[in-house]
Amino acid sequence: MFYKNNLPNEIPELAVGLLLDESGSMCSCDRCTYARAAAIILYDFCESLEIPVMVYGHSTDCYDGKNSVELYSYAEFNGFDNDDKYRLMDISARGSNRDGAALRYVAEALSKRSEAVKLLILVSDGQPADTGYYGTAAEEDLRGIKQEYQRKGILFVAAAIGNDKQNIERIYGDSFLDITDLNQLPTKLTGVVKRHIRV
Repeated sequence: MFYKNNLPNEIPELAVGLLLDESGSMCSCDRCTYARAAAIILYDFCESLEIPVMVYGHSTDCYDGKNSVELYSYAEFNGFDNDDKYRLMDISARGSNRDGAALRYVAEALSKRSEAVKLLILVSDGQPADTGYYGTAAEEDLRGIKQEYQRKGILFVAAAIGNDKQNIERIYGDSFLDITDLNQLPTKLTGVVKRHIRV
């Protein structure tokens, strides 16, 4: 008859960084729509509990014949306006995914936070795939970045939402989170954050 929601009685010592794969394959099976909805729900959840949160997307583009990583800032820890919720609506499927640079950028921003728990959540539908950045070498780059920032206190969660789950699990190991049912994505991501809140 009654639903009880346990909310923390103190501001949690927790900061959250969310990094979204915005590669072209995210348009398949409407994955980008689910990722966008999950980002909005997770952002709103963190904001309501006064948990510092940043949300970034990443893709690639080609300039002067060279591919470059593009980062999309949807929400920053120290936002300068109240328009994050509108920026989050721009999350889209775009180019390729050269994950290493984007992962390092968000992990570095998190590592500078003073909170005791720093949680980096990745949402991706596949392994890295860009010109000159794929296969074993790209996977080794991602594993190296994960290990480097784990030593700096970053907790990783890699949510796999596509058919490439085995590869994502191979790359991120114990940080892997299987999202077979895309409808469960928002619930599972907020659940990850709730596990780190002191109640």
